[in-house]
Amino acid sequence: MRITIITGPWLPVPALKGGSVPRMWDGLSEQFAVAGHEVIVVARRYPGQPLNELRKGVTYKRIGGASQGRSVYLDLVKDFLYAMTVLPRLRRTDILVTNDFWLPILASRFRPNRGLIVVSANRFPKGQYRFYDRVARVIAASKAIEKAICEQTPKIAERVRCIPNPFDTCSFVAPATGRADQSEKTILYVGRIHPEKGVDVLIRAFERARVRHRSVRLRIVGPIAAAEGGGGKAYLAKLRQLANGLPVELCKPEFDVVRLANIYRDADLFCYPSLAEKGEALPVAPLEAMSMGLPVVVSNLECFLDFVEDNKTGLQFDHRSSDPVIMLAGKLDEALSNWPRMLAIGTAAQRSVQRFGFGPVAKQFLTDFETLVAARAEAADKLSVSRSERN
Repeated sequence: MRITIITGPWLPVPALKGGSVPRMWDGLSEQFAVAGHEVIVVARRYPGQPLNELRKGVTYKRIGGASQGRSVYLDLVKDFLYAMTVLPRLRRTDILVTNDFWLPILASRFRPNRGLIVVSANRFPKGQYRFYDRVARVIAASKAIEKAICEQTPKIAERVRCIPNPFDTCSFVAPATGRADQSEKTILYVGRIHPEKGVDVLIRAFERARVRHRSVRLRIVGPIAAAEGGGGKAYLAKLRQLANGLPVELCKPEFDVVRLANIYRDADLFCYPSLAEKGEALPVAPLEAMSMGLPVVVSNLECFLDFVEDNKTGLQFDHRSSDPVIMLAGKLDEALSNWPRMLAIGTAAQRSVQRFGFGPVAKQFLTDFETLVAARAEAADKLSVSRSERN
């Protein structure tokens, strides 16, 4: 098959500025190529990356691009201009995969013969899928996203499938000697530093947990700038005020996979306290942490049900409580008070998430692509026979 992957206008591919979605398509495209398919990735232009490149069997073409801002409406205009720049350059393909907002609408109407359109859904739907009535498939990153799309747009429900976001299980590997019960423990958060991620809730809960666990530290790693999806300077100032006098480290994002793996390796407990009821699809950071044998504490958002089994492969706290700070502090205390149990949970988690590796997930995508292509060929044959009979 010829598979064309078109990413959005915001982040470069391969990832230079972070982003689990660029890393996802970089890894999947290489697996598709290894399986013998012709793969073209169309991504934004970015300094230091050539406009055209053949890398690990994948052809990269870089066109246009923009910086994401705070205004959704302005971003939609930027994205439209990006889509209109990409559209005339589309070659005929078997499968056209995209996570862009406008391309499924424009390509299905103005380039209908360019390939079967597959939409990669990595955010909760906001009504836009009613415009995607001509796409061949919508692939939701989690069961929660799949359910929401089907509820909002029942007419395309039969075309929606759930295939999880993969990650690099070869880079995020648990220490060969296992994890030790260190006297001074570090709680780690990796992700966007934004209110919807519950980072302020984490700091408040950490302060409470330190009443009984004085030697514990907190490390927060991720982008704060609004252009990179963070909460901006005002939110950073709030977090610094909350962390004043506490052993809390606010770190810049780490985009290098090897160095990021070392950050996970140096931690003892991972916490992802997201409050984004309508924002999370399938966060990759908890998966990376689990793959390295880190015990995790997460909120009870529906998306986490796809890979965290409470008290078996992780702990969950009730973020919908009237006081989520108290609920999270209780889970942190529970984890820190029974470390042998948490080490066992981390080991179970490490085994459970290997199914999310690039290889296994790429097979799921390719199986679905092949089904779509075969169905199109069968429909074309039936149409040809029908025309012959009429003539």
